[in-house]
Amino acid sequence: MKTATPTRTSSVGFGSKTESCSQYMNNFLRQHKRFCPEQIAKQQIQWFRDYSSRNYSYSLQDLLQCEHHDLVINESPVSNWTRNSHTHLKPLIKGTNGFWNILVSRDTEDNEFDFTISVSAGGVYRFHPEAIKRDITNKYGSMIYETWRSMILDDLPSLARLVECIRERITFVAPSISCSESSARLCRRVGIPVSNNVAFLFPSGYS
Repeated sequence: MKTATPTRTSSVGFGSKTESCSQYMNNFLRQHKRFCPEQIAKQQIQWFRDYSSRNYSYSLQDLLQCEHHDLVINESPVSNWTRNSHTHLKPLIKGTNGFWNILVSRDTEDNEFDFTISVSAGGVYRFHPEAIKRDITNKYGSMIYETWRSMILDDLPSLARLVECIRERITFVAPSISCSESSARLCRRVGIPVSNNVAFLFPSGYS
């Protein structure tokens, strides 16, 4: 079943302009060379190397009996970055629901918005699916990883609800490079469109 393309109408001079999500994404990618395929591929490789090399200590109980949180949305959350590479990001909205977390931020260097979807994995929120898979499999084997993965995917309705709540609170579009094809598929499953490996978190006014 096909559905209508979401659109948004905004005032321009004495008239109005209607722009669909697809039109917005195409225009954005055409105008922002930083999101060209070569730069995106380079960023994805860097993320995988970085997050695959990190060491996390957690028990099997931490992994499979993690807390399922109620829906909480915090606006202007306090920044507590532990890495200098993240200090230029200003948190704007942080939301948690079920096993999922979304952080919307503004890059103060490039003056652009961004967002990150993370999932509870061993007592901490982590965002890179391939790095998580490698870590869990190396520690506890592929069967435990599949058990954890099934638990997380069963909770996708919590993430979809969280996305809706975040969209209701933003007045801007937040583009974010997907770290992998798995990440892109996840975004699409919860209503976040992806074009050329860039996911776009639209405000609710676009639907």
